Amino acid sequence: MKRIRIFGDSILKGVVYTQSSNQYSVLENSPMVQLSQTYGLDIHNNSVFGCTVGKGFQLLKRSIERGLSCDAALVEYGGNDCDHPWATIAENPKGEFSPNTPLEIFSTTMQNMLETLKARKIKPVLMTLPPIDSLRYLNHICRNGLNKDAILSWLQGDVQGIARFQELYSLKINEIAKATGTILVDVRSAFLQRRDYGSLICEDGIHPNREGYRLIASSFADYLDRQSS
Repeated sequence: MKRIRIFGDSILKGVVYTQSSNQYSVLENSPMVQLSQTYGLDIHNNSVFGCTVGKGFQLLKRSIERGLSCDAALVEYGGNDCDHPWATIAENPKGEFSPNTPLEIFSTTMQNMLETLKARKIKPVLMTLPPIDSLRYLNHICRNGLNKDAILSWLQGDVQGIARFQELYSLKINEIAKATGTILVDVRSAFLQRRDYGSLICEDGIHPNREGYRLIASSFADYLDRQSS
């Protein structure tokens, strides 16, 4: 698999957050770019900041219409799909709110993407989601004045509910990979095996930092090495 197309969100785009400047940026010469150079891979990255699986599927369809040609496609979504409308929740913490993409719709759309790729003789590859830091994320989304207490009330006082809900989407990716016989690179376990995995996450609580991206690249390198051995 030499020609690879990536369909993902800001994680595989290599986005990091810098708290001092309160800005997002894309890593220069990121570990994933270095990985492609080391293994001689021709990677075209279609990742989009803030992208959900629904938007990703539309992007895939447009790419096919334009003559998509590659050996494999790495599909990475879930981080934005599991997110909630926190500003609205802060205003109405007694309300009922759905994530951007409910879990079953996420599952169905992801499987449709895989089937679409396979129909084009393109090998799909999935990856689990890096873990997040709930408290950092809550502080981040409330940095400009959102009512943190109201959001905590909606979470029934348990800030870790944010991370557990995100984990549901990573577990669903595992489930889809097993059910469809799709290649899965388990990035999440690589993070969780580190007692200091919090040191691999930016201050926004959701994006890996450079060391975190090195670990992601290392997970893919381990997979590629196993295939060549």
